[in-house]
Amino acid sequence: MSFESDSHECDLFLLSSHHPYLANRALTQFANLGRRNIHGWGIGAYLNGQPNVVKSSDPAVQYGKEEDKESLNAEFSAAIRSALGAPILGHLRLQSRGDLRSENNHPFRLKFLVYEWLLVHNGSSHRTDDLVPHDEQLLVESTCDSARVFEFLRKEIIDYSCADTKHSLIHACRTAFGKLLEFDSDGSYNLILSNGHLSFCLVHWRSFYLLHRDKDSGDTALISTLKLTEDEEWTEFRKKTNKRAKVLVFSGPTLIYNGDI
Repeated sequence: MSFESDSHECDLFLLSSHHPYLANRALTQFANLGRRNIHGWGIGAYLNGQPNVVKSSDPAVQYGKEEDKESLNAEFSAAIRSALGAPILGHLRLQSRGDLRSENNHPFRLKFLVYEWLLVHNGSSHRTDDLVPHDEQLLVESTCDSARVFEFLRKEIIDYSCADTKHSLIHACRTAFGKLLEFDSDGSYNLILSNGHLSFCLVHWRSFYLLHRDKDSGDTALISTLKLTEDEEWTEFRKKTNKRAKVLVFSGPTLIYNGDI
């Protein structure tokens, strides 16, 4: 399987900080650079541990217009101006599985282990029908593979966490990611998973890029599958050639874990 190629499926965005922000400038850059993803968008912003999710199956950038702020979809433009919080997750969809409707747009939301979790995914599952039994599916309105991936990860995270009170949440998520890659070795799984306090990035088949910015009210980290600016120094993360994937964990602007699977 080729992990870096001209093909793509969707793009991902994360702003991580201990202080709430409006990420309208960064999300505008994200939308313009990711305008090839024409099948919708989604934004999830945490405020006081609770996520507010807005998503649409319409393009974030109006098709065929110039790449400036006037070309932004009106609903997307309104959403990014009101998405105050931290962390903030963003997703631009290029359809691979599932119908073109907002229920299949990311972020997806599930509550477990006392947290409200959000997930955005870039890639495709090759074993969608096997990931979660039909009677155990929770995101029943969604027909896309990413919803099944989220349900699979939820079960594995809960099982690992509850097996031993000494198990940490970081290792629970790392273990769940490993189980996913074992179960579907031909799938492609770049994703961002957050509970509003910690944000987990699985770096699998495409690179992630990281930028730290100093703000008057507190530092921020921007993480994306797109390098959002050319005049700032972004750090690239990709999996090692002898490993299946890399896991990054952020608490606010700080990268607190960088490990391999």
